[in-house]
Amino acid sequence: MCRVIAVSNQKGGVGKTTTAVNLSSAFGAAGKRTLLVDTDPQGNSSSGVGIDRRKLSSSVYDVLIRDADIHEAIQTTEFNHLDLLPSSLDLA
Repeated sequence: MCRVIAVSNQKGGVGKTTTAVNLSSAFGAAGKRTLLVDTDPQGNSSSGVGIDRRKLSSSVYDVLIRDADIHEAIQTTEFNHLDLLPSSLDLA
């Protein structure tokens, strides 16, 4: 069964990125297949799991706005069972 956990707050600096990255890596370490979706234009979740956004051909923006194939945008991270749908500055 798939479960969705959203980390959201309109205020900045409250630990959303830290919480999302740590939760997703903990679930992955526990053997749960995990997809971290980075929707912050700053892309700190993407860089936090070792993905260099400058080298990507597609992102969450392309999936949402340009109807790109989500499977092509998803990146494998160095963490077990943790994949990432990376952010883009185009979201700003």
